[in-house]
Amino acid sequence: MIRHALAVSLLFLPTSLAAAPTVSVVVGSKAPSLELDAAGELTSQWKKVFGVTAGIVRDKAPDTGVAVLVGSPTTNPAVANAIGKTWPKITDQGLVIRSLKTPSGARTLVVGGGSPAATFWAVCELGHRLGVRYTFRQDFFPPTRPFQFPEFNIVEEPELRSRMWRTINDFAIGPESWGLAEHRAFIRQLAKMKFNRILISVYAWQPFVDYKFRGVQRQTALHWFGDVLKVDGDTPGRAVFKGAKIFENPDFVGLTTYRQKVAAGKKLMTGVIDVSHSLGMTVGLSTSVLEFPKEFAAALPGSAKVHQLKSLTIGPGPNHKPDDPILGRLISTRIRAFLKTYPGLDALYVSVPEFPEWNAHAETAWSELNRRRSLGDTTLEKLVASARNRKLIAKGDRGEASIRGNVVGMAFFCRLFDDGKLLRRPDGSKAELVIRQPDPALFPILDRVLPNGAATLNFVDYTARRITESKELLAQLPAKKVKASLIMTLADDNVGVLAQSTTQHIDTLVQEIRKLGWDGFSTRYWVPGELDSTVHYLSRASWEPKTTRVSAHHDLWEGILGNRAGSERLLIGWNHLEDATHTLDKNAIGFGFPVPGMFLKHNNPGETPKWFTDVNDHYTQWMIELYRVQGAPIHRNGGKQLLFYYAKRSEFNVAYLAAVKALKAAATARKAKDLDTAIEQMETAMDQLNGAITSLADVAQGQSDRGLIATLANFAYRPLVAEYEKLLDEADQ
Repeated sequence: MIRHALAVSLLFLPTSLAAAPTVSVVVGSKAPSLELDAAGELTSQWKKVFGVTAGIVRDKAPDTGVAVLVGSPTTNPAVANAIGKTWPKITDQGLVIRSLKTPSGARTLVVGGGSPAATFWAVCELGHRLGVRYTFRQDFFPPTRPFQFPEFNIVEEPELRSRMWRTINDFAIGPESWGLAEHRAFIRQLAKMKFNRILISVYAWQPFVDYKFRGVQRQTALHWFGDVLKVDGDTPGRAVFKGAKIFENPDFVGLTTYRQKVAAGKKLMTGVIDVSHSLGMTVGLSTSVLEFPKEFAAALPGSAKVHQLKSLTIGPGPNHKPDDPILGRLISTRIRAFLKTYPGLDALYVSVPEFPEWNAHAETAWSELNRRRSLGDTTLEKLVASARNRKLIAKGDRGEASIRGNVVGMAFFCRLFDDGKLLRRPDGSKAELVIRQPDPALFPILDRVLPNGAATLNFVDYTARRITESKELLAQLPAKKVKASLIMTLADDNVGVLAQSTTQHIDTLVQEIRKLGWDGFSTRYWVPGELDSTVHYLSRASWEPKTTRVSAHHDLWEGILGNRAGSERLLIGWNHLEDATHTLDKNAIGFGFPVPGMFLKHNNPGETPKWFTDVNDHYTQWMIELYRVQGAPIHRNGGKQLLFYYAKRSEFNVAYLAAVKALKAAATARKAKDLDTAIEQMETAMDQLNGAITSLADVAQGQSDRGLIATLANFAYRPLVAEYEKLLDEADQ
């Protein structure tokens, strides 16, 4: 594990100067573009913090004034001259911030790292220590103050070397709806928080790759599972769509043909890769390599429909053995198409297949894995027993099906990837292979069942709380032999449209994987919404082992608000938000899943249960605390606006729950043939849901916010209105 071993003085000991000095930012004449970017970031940072205008010069530091040397001894001669052999021994991720005094008496500050990316992080870490707070939506600066020379002697290495952010994925409420401009701004903010990999997750039905196999041309190009989200007419909050009739990713507006959509998809994904690389990040592609658009059924005889939210894809059928040659060629064709279309991809993430038809081959696959690399006294029967008896959602019959499918999948992947040929990019280099979501029952023997050289991205359960309850499983993975990262669910799509926060349990998991020597994490979320605190925690805890959920909260919010009292009130509010999230997870994990039928599934008679009341109380208290803090003296640009954004979104949660409660009351009255009361309650439900969506529209910022409004209008509000009209017809009979 990379440790915070070079802990040096973190004290900020300002030295006052009589007047604002001349400040020069020095870069190497052959500095990489990212170091030039870092220098520009630093000049902007000091202009806002100190009110000084710094000039950028090359190679040589001036003899007078203040010089900030950006880079490393290998990229900037001025750093080599100033720091010489005292440059610390650091990795490519290590960062250095060191104050020096030259023989001439000039003040010098070295800000650099073991790579251009680390130099950029060092500039942003300097900004953090000067009072800047970075979030994924914007930077928050302290009030401009008189210049004081920063006295630092900092050398840092990350505790978690892989800090990954997932994007695109599925659903209109998530980054599938973001255009390149929104991605570009978001990714830059992530780089400031020292994230270092972007994971692009795509599905077989999306418009990001083109290929042909056995005479069949790919022709499917869909967004959000093919749903068309109308946002005109009676759509609550429709002003946020600026006259559009349907909700679309802005980079696909008006495109109708397959070729147009795939070209736009390629442009978007290439842009995400390029901007990530420009900020020193690597990029991985995650996809299920065993799923294909439905048109390929003609090229894969005997294939079976894959049933997810819709039947948009096909996969292996009951007669396809894992060594089926046609299946193997189709998979290879799809993978090569991705690597050819996106030669800048650094890694390929492939999901372990879950096809029930393949479970019958588990015994044969187990024997194959055992011949390849001895599995000792571990037996398939022992793994099945372990999977059946655990506390995860995938337990019992589902657990057995998962582990049997995993065994077949691992044997299949070893056969497919062991020689590395399929991973070759157009320039001959190899993309890294990462196996995504191996079953935890395989953890004890994972180093012996993975394809040669493969790393893992592990999804133990749907939410951070659930993983925490089974965290003993994490210790079973041989982290010294297998490069492993953990999927951290920041907000689950099953809880869905409601606000969520799980930092308490993510804190536990970060401490656990750090202790066990795991490489890092990847995020899982849909609506960014209220995730600023959680993301800030991850950005700090990945480097500083003493970081806790509470310390990170105050570091962020005391920094933004400028006062501890406001931060304390927000912590009370966020505790309620966490409690609401955990209660929903325990009792109704599919409560707000953003799919057709999401609201009318609550149209059944009966009283709302106690957990529902508890959730409502927690959301209400969260809302109250947010409005209380509105009265605090907030001195950071944008701080008050951000809190108002949260407050209006908190109103949505309370109103949405009120709409659900009224709908259930209507169903109860309807069952009792009290149609007058049923109509009254149904009208209340419509009013509350309309108000809930309007609250979101009042503060909508990005595509996820607009996608949430579009989703609610199509899957909740309009179906409710239709049900109300049916009730009126029923009353007229």
